[in-house]
Amino acid sequence: MAISFAAIHYWARPLHKWLYTSEQIAISFSGGMAITYVFLHLLPELEQGDVSLGRFPIHIVALIGFLLFYGAQRWIWSQTQDDSQELNKRAFWLQMLFISSYNFLLIYSIPEQFEQSIPFAFIYVLAMSLHLLSTDHHLSEHYKHLFDQQGRYALIAAVFCGLVTDLFAEAANRTFSNTLTALLTGFLMFNIFKEELPDHKETRFVWFLSGVVFYIFLLGGSWLLG
Repeated sequence: MAISFAAIHYWARPLHKWLYTSEQIAISFSGGMAITYVFLHLLPELEQGDVSLGRFPIHIVALIGFLLFYGAQRWIWSQTQDDSQELNKRAFWLQMLFISSYNFLLIYSIPEQFEQSIPFAFIYVLAMSLHLLSTDHHLSEHYKHLFDQQGRYALIAAVFCGLVTDLFAEAANRTFSNTLTALLTGFLMFNIFKEELPDHKETRFVWFLSGVVFYIFLLGGSWLLG
């Protein structure tokens, strides 16, 4: 999975040109798959492992993750309205920090059933790869050479950091794991709303729905295969 995500980041531009012959179709389809993953896997996982952190239920952490990402994006947007190259570069690296954390969590917080089943792993890689490809394209279009020369390598490093941590770090306690999953849920939902549900003129509901149906179809096949 980590190698697949790293390859997506490294070859994001040529892959996007090859796969995304229609921007509206591709964005809508990948968004449908990603949001289905959130509702069918991440949210139920939070329900199963629901814990309270002091007085705060775990779903509050997901909301905090959403707000953190949204707040950072708003600040970044305000900085990029300025023509200052220094401010633009600072905004770029702040965005890389958040998206690198997001990529780390995509690997570190992989649901256990995906790690133990090749069909489930395939579904996860396909859904998240299309989602990451869409995100990388937006970054490449906005930051151009900054992303191509530096940003994509930061994201690749984050993916492998997540892999190394998952493989070699001692198993985290359940509360910590649930907290990271909740943050990932918030980050992922914001990213989908921002990148893949932007404007009715830029997306197609039929293809978004097709992404949802395709994900459910693959999931049903995986359950049948055991």
